[in-house]
Amino acid sequence: MRGIEMRAFLQTSAILLLCCASAGCASGPPATFDLLSPPTVGTLKPLSLSLVVSEPTAPRAFDTDQMIVREADGSISYVQGAQWSDRAPALLQTRLIRAIEKKGYSVAREGSGVLGDLSLSTEMSSFNLVPGAPMQVEIVLVLRLIDTREGKMIASRTFQNKVSVGSLAGADIAAAFDKAISELTPAIADWILARHL
Repeated sequence: MRGIEMRAFLQTSAILLLCCASAGCASGPPATFDLLSPPTVGTLKPLSLSLVVSEPTAPRAFDTDQMIVREADGSISYVQGAQWSDRAPALLQTRLIRAIEKKGYSVAREGSGVLGDLSLSTEMSSFNLVPGAPMQVEIVLVLRLIDTREGKMIASRTFQNKVSVGSLAGADIAAAFDKAISELTPAIADWILARHL
């Protein structure tokens, strides 16, 4: 077996040891990690048109607090011994809000009672680990900016990022997800504001 193939085999084997596809195979409570960033301190400017950030939509397998591994054939398993502090779509929604706030503008969360002029809809196409040498975190988000007054979409764009994972430890996996999101969200905020201001 060639070197690259051997590394890929060992990486995938290690992931399989971490992953739990059936209930009851983990021993002890899993370590819990979040993806939250601190709120912006200070006064935020209102946007000329109020913006509501909806909770991202995701396939059922992704709408969970479990860390997901997606194989090349599309099969899905979960990392054993580590989990998110909340469902992944809810964590991502907060990160999108924080990204816009860091630009100095205030936005509303869906369900807050604000009837926005515009709505940000996000589809989580990928939010998972990808086996390989090296193993990577893959995030693919399809964003749509919707004019709720007219009932029409005014802009759409796909954002994606991949980040290598330092090790198979839960903390390193969480850090790779955090890095991938941190690299994506400033560009997402700029894209939203460029079409809004």
